[in-house]
Amino acid sequence: MATFAGNVARMCHIRKWGQGMAKPRTERSLLFPSEEFRERVCNTAKDRGFRSEQAFILAACENEIRRSENTDATTQFEARVAATLTNLAKQVQGLQTLAHAQVALTDVFLKYVITYVVEPPEDALPPARVRARLRYEKLVRAAAEGISNKNRDTLKGMVIDE
Repeated sequence: MATFAGNVARMCHIRKWGQGMAKPRTERSLLFPSEEFRERVCNTAKDRGFRSEQAFILAACENEIRRSENTDATTQFEARVAATLTNLAKQVQGLQTLAHAQVALTDVFLKYVITYVVEPPEDALPPARVRARLRYEKLVRAAAEGISNKNRDTLKGMVIDE
């Protein structure tokens, strides 16, 4: 039984293949798990404006392939983010270790000062406090300057690295 689509296909291939040589046509009958599922596919294909069930199924296959490619890209992106977070965690751990070491050194230094520095006599205590406060303020200014210089050097290093 000849159909319009079959005649058109045969006519198109006659020009390519010569008179009487039709391109072999591959037809597959689709097996659906149930009649209800087939009806759902047909209805969805019509609702979405597809010409046929096959066009809808081909579009679904193409979307699935595209989603698979996107999944690979997402997986690679997640791996890069995980590596970055791991690197940051190591750096934070190093900073935490450094902070613990600073606290421990400060504690040892204070114990040393308290143990070996002799307290001044009562009559020399007020001028000693004044001198100690001046030394303390000088120490704090020097520390602040050292911190700002260190930050400046760090920023310069970051600019040079880029």
